[in-house]
Order: sequence, then structure tokens, then C-alpha cells
Amino acid sequence: MDPILFVFAILGIVISLLLLSLVIRGAIDSSEATKQMKALVEEVRLLRKEIQDSKHIIDKRL
Repeated sequence: MDPILFVFAILGIVISLLLLSLVIRGAIDSSEATKQMKALVEEVRLLRKEIQDSKHIIDKRL
């Protein structure tokens, strides 16, 4: 096999894998589940901050 052809084949494979990863990444980032997960993570972060700020939480054991 000609070395130049081999280099072009490797370059073609690398470029196609990069494009495929960009398409998959774009699909994941734009999905509805990802948006909902970001909203839930933000809500959990705010709740943790609220709990840390509030010192009067009663721990009642049943």
C-alpha cells in the first residue's frame, strides 16, 4: 500500500470519527432529558444552599 494513501485513509477515519462525535454530542446537548437534568441539578444546588443557610432545622426522629 502506498504510504500517501495510507496517511489519507487514516486522516479520513480521524475526521469522520470527529464529525460523528460532534453530531452525537450535539444530539445529547440538545435533548430534552439533558435540559431537565440541568434544571434538576440547579434546583438541588439551590436547596442545598437553602438548607445550609437555615440553622433552625429540627431533626425529629420517629
